Amino acid sequence: MTKDLNIGGLLRERRLQQGKTLKQIASRAFTDPGNLSRIERNEQQLSVPRMLALCDALEWSPEEFVRRLERRRGRTVGEPPRDYNGSRGGGLDLTAGDRLQVSFTARLAPGKE
Repeated sequence: MTKDLNIGGLLRERRLQQGKTLKQIASRAFTDPGNLSRIERNEQQLSVPRMLALCDALEWSPEEFVRRLERRRGRTVGEPPRDYNGSRGGGLDLTAGDRLQVSFTARLAPGKE
C-alpha cells in the first residue's frame, strides 16, 4: 500500500521544497539519513510515530499530510471507490457516510517506548 500511495515521494517533495537535506530532516526526526532515504523510496514501511516525527521535522501537521495523500489518490480516505456498488457480500451493507471502526495492534521492541 505504501508504494500505491507513494508516501515517501510526498515526504521527499516536501523536503526538497524546503531546500533541506536528508541529514537535516533525519536529524530533526530522530532518525538517520539512510532510514529516511529508504522511507522516501518506499522501501521501508513508515510507522505512525515515525510519520509524526517526520511531519514535525517537515513543519507539517499530520492532518495536512493526510489531506495531501488524499489528493494524490483523487478521492478522500472515507470515500468508497468509484466502482463500489455496496453489495459485495461479506455481511456488510454499507452506504456512503457510514462509519467503520478500525483497530490495529502496535508492537514495541523490548526496551523501546
